[in-house]
Amino acid sequence: MSPAKGKEPRIYIERFTLNQRLQHIALMLSFSLLALTGLPVRYPNSPVSTFIINALGGYTMRAILHRVGAVVLIGLCVYHGLYSLASRRGRSELRALLPAKKDFLDLFHMLKRYFTLAPAGPKFDRYNYIEKFEYFAVGWGSVLMILTGLMLWLPGRTVQMLPMWAVDIARVVHSWEALLAFLTILVWHMYHAHLKPGHFPMNVSWLTGKVSREAMMEDHPLEYERLTAEGKEEAQ
Repeated sequence: MSPAKGKEPRIYIERFTLNQRLQHIALMLSFSLLALTGLPVRYPNSPVSTFIINALGGYTMRAILHRVGAVVLIGLCVYHGLYSLASRRGRSELRALLPAKKDFLDLFHMLKRYFTLAPAGPKFDRYNYIEKFEYFAVGWGSVLMILTGLMLWLPGRTVQMLPMWAVDIARVVHSWEALLAFLTILVWHMYHAHLKPGHFPMNVSWLTGKVSREAMMEDHPLEYERLTAEGKEEAQ
C-alpha cells in the first residue's frame, strides 16, 4: 500500500537478524517452560502449583516437560556460543556487548539525570549498560542453572565425583537462581524492553527485527548515526 500523498514513508532500520530473533524465541519458550514446570516444585503447597501440575498432566509429565525445556536451553547455549565465536555477525554482536568504560560513565551520567543534575541522559550505542547487564546475567544464570540442573538430574553420577552435600547445595542454588531469573525477567526485562514509555505495550522488534528511525534516534543515537552514514536504512 503506497503512503498517502505528501506524506513521507516511515523509515525502519534492521536491528536483529532472523537468526537472532529465532534464538530469542527459543530462549523465551524454553525459559517459560522451565519456569512453569520448575516453580511449582519450589512452592509445592501452593494452590497455584497444584493447579499447574494438574493442568500439565501430573508430576511425571511436569518432570518430562521440565527436562525438555532444559535440553532446549542447553542446545541453545551451545549454538549461541558457536554463533558468537564462529560467525561474523555473532562476533560483531559480542564485541558490542562487552562492557566498556563508557558504560560506567553512562551509568553515572544517567544517575545525574535522574537527580536533575544533567540536562539530558547519555547517548547510547548499539547496546546500553542495562542491555549488556541483562545479556551477561542471562548467560551466567543459564550456565549456573544447567550445571546445577544436571547435578539434580543425574544425582548418582554426581555423587560418584562429588560429596553428597554437593547435591544439596545444587538444589538450593538451582531453586534460588530460578526464582531470581523469573523475577528479573518479569520485572526488569519486561519493563525496560516493553513497558517503559516509548515501547508500551510491546516492542515488536523481537518479532520483526526492525525499529523505527524515531525509536533508534531516541534509544540508540550513536548506532543510528553510524548506520545512516553507511546508508543502512530501509523505507516501508
